Amino acid sequence: MFISFADVQARCANCKPSRGCSPVAIDAYLKHEKPTSGVIQFAEAAQDAVIRRSGGIIAESRLTPEHFQRVDEQDDSVFYESPRLVVHIDDGAIAAIGQFFKDQIPANSDVLDLMSSWRSHWPAGHPKERMIGLGMNDVELRENSDLDGYVVHDVNANPILPFENETFDAVVITVSAQYLTKPIDTFHQVCRILRPGGKFIVSFSNRMFPTKAVLNWRNSTDRGRVDLVGTYMEAVESFEDIQALFLNPNNSPPGDPMYAVYCRKAQG
Repeated sequence: MFISFADVQARCANCKPSRGCSPVAIDAYLKHEKPTSGVIQFAEAAQDAVIRRSGGIIAESRLTPEHFQRVDEQDDSVFYESPRLVVHIDDGAIAAIGQFFKDQIPANSDVLDLMSSWRSHWPAGHPKERMIGLGMNDVELRENSDLDGYVVHDVNANPILPFENETFDAVVITVSAQYLTKPIDTFHQVCRILRPGGKFIVSFSNRMFPTKAVLNWRNSTDRGRVDLVGTYMEAVESFEDIQALFLNPNNSPPGDPMYAVYCRKAQG
């Protein structure tokens, strides 16, 4: 669901026709937006876990620069200059994504943790060949005990990933996709560096830094965000078998919900 500025202004009690609707008012409205029946049905239907996609809801041609506007358009290097050594999801959500990694990513894989921080939530005891982190803050990446190496790189400033073709067996983005301002460019790069048959997993909850999340993410429901990530993946021709999963329906609510949208790179 995409809520336009006009829709918010018309429905937000804090807005008056004479002064319009500010980004702060939009955020306040969205935080108090009640879940739609579609989201509730999605949560109930996800008891059997698998949600199969049958085509993107938002065509790539309809994704305009406005969709990726942010309240804070200051250079990301300023926002991420100070390390934030905090977890962004609760223990139940962390356990859910760790188990999903274990189920989906074969042992002894080369893994890229894209948009990484000080935790990768890699499952304990699941062997990997190596895990490389790519993120914005050197201190956070150095503190990440799951990583075997890291690169400081801003994918919004430069979506071209600094790796050779077909370098990794799996690429993961965990609770960070909401900050991508050029997601389709970034996803094309993920495809380039994945080996044939490699897995791409994008997981997220409902938490975010609202001033840095892009407009189309802030204005969407949880189900809308699943469709949005799937749309990004569908824009990359070599991604196939795109699916989505509500990872912890038995624990959320009251715990943080955890969703994964995932695909693989075609073999040929």
